[in-house]
Amino acid sequence: MCTNTIATVGAMILAAASLSAAELSDYTTPIFSGAANCAFCHDQWGRGLTDRQGADVSIAKDWRGTMMAHAFKDPFWRATMEAEVAENPRLREFIEDKCQKCHAPAARTQKVSDGAAELAFSTARKSELASEGVGCTVCHQIQAGNLGEYSSFTGGYEIGTDREIFGPYKDVITMPMQRHVDYTPGFGAQIKDSALCATCHTLFTPILAADGKVSGEFPEQVPFLEWRNSEYPRRKQHCQDCHFERLDETIRVSSRPPWLQGRTPFWRHQFVGGNAFMISLFAGNATHLETNADAEQFQPLIEKTREQLRSAASLRVTGKRKQDVLTLNVEVENLTGHKFPTGHPYRRAWLHVRVLDREGTTVFESGSVDSEGRIIGLKAEYPPHRDLITRPEEVQVYQAVMGDADRRPTWSLLRAAAYLKDNRLPPKGFRPAGEDAEHIAIRGVEEDLNFNAKANGKDEVTYRIPLGGAKGRLTAEVELLYQSVPPETVRRFLESDRPAAKEFTALYQAANKRPEQVQLKRVRF
Repeated sequence: MCTNTIATVGAMILAAASLSAAELSDYTTPIFSGAANCAFCHDQWGRGLTDRQGADVSIAKDWRGTMMAHAFKDPFWRATMEAEVAENPRLREFIEDKCQKCHAPAARTQKVSDGAAELAFSTARKSELASEGVGCTVCHQIQAGNLGEYSSFTGGYEIGTDREIFGPYKDVITMPMQRHVDYTPGFGAQIKDSALCATCHTLFTPILAADGKVSGEFPEQVPFLEWRNSEYPRRKQHCQDCHFERLDETIRVSSRPPWLQGRTPFWRHQFVGGNAFMISLFAGNATHLETNADAEQFQPLIEKTREQLRSAASLRVTGKRKQDVLTLNVEVENLTGHKFPTGHPYRRAWLHVRVLDREGTTVFESGSVDSEGRIIGLKAEYPPHRDLITRPEEVQVYQAVMGDADRRPTWSLLRAAAYLKDNRLPPKGFRPAGEDAEHIAIRGVEEDLNFNAKANGKDEVTYRIPLGGAKGRLTAEVELLYQSVPPETVRRFLESDRPAAKEFTALYQAANKRPEQVQLKRVRF
């Protein structure tokens, strides 16, 4: 079927749809197709995608409110890329093209297939393909060939040009998809493999010296390598098992043909991670950011994200009170298949510990935040890892801190040459000398013998708290908090007059910057 015919069919589909999808694109190119075309069969318009309770589990409906769907429209990413270009203006084309491999993969892949060497951001801004971020026909066309190998990382996915599309089911009926969108569907085991996600979520960035020359590569984010060095591959648990909700019930995955039988299991396309802050930012600025979902369509994703965060780690608090000192032992356990926090190195988690007397007066507090989301009391440029805390200004912060070639802390992704600190909690089974050790090393915890002891994915922090004569019953409140966009990372944008920086800071300053609560424990003494 020629592309003009496909586009016409897509327009007819949209006109006939009972559920408005004006925000979704119905473009068709030699390689890709817009989500509106996929939604014709894989959404609830034909009443095909419901669970046993009758709830709508439509694929495009779930996808449209995700960070994946907004990878290109993400104002924080745009401001960050703009800052990197401003620091390295001679490398504009290289930086924009490299970023858009994963933030606008359809637009970039199609452009290169058409004969261009690179995709400029100015060009991508006019592209329907880019506006969908990571759309349906990107992930479902990735070939199995080089997955899991270094060549597949940093946007090294391979997409064919024969319009062959992959899913998790065998014995596929091909005719409806061939007729409507000119794709031939088939089984692809890679669609359920962590290595597919790793094509973009394992990212090495070039290390740029002051003169602009490349001096090596930096592991900007490598959750796949962290996962590979854990017990989760041995359990045969992949990224998709945690980041897609699996429904072990029979669901019709397409409303056409009408006699199609259901499939088991079914995976909801919500791509749940931990970035509730940015999804909330999209929800609150849907019109301004021209999002792919209405404000209310983001809400289920925000709740799912917070639910996911609550399952990411556990807390155990014990202790004893002796004379005028309270000793708390706080054990934090990572329950994810990669470091926590993971992904983009700006993210951080920390312990907020507060002790109250019987009147509710605060006796001790470490790790509280102000209205801007800043951790109160931190004096150092970045806090060291701590095994023992005795003063309020001492805070246990789990984070990765990038350093430049002179070992100075930096927020610039292209100046980053090494991690000065990486005490993020490793996954269970993580071996410091295991595979990919040079890229996933723990740093700054050398004197803490209980950190990941016997590869248990845990850390224990001791708080020795002077009570100052406090009498009666005490209550210790321990929170594990999380930020995907700490205020320190925004500092580089605040005084900039560049357009993306100004746009993001305006949105950020108006946003609720309260950190996300992962866990809370209360113990009385």
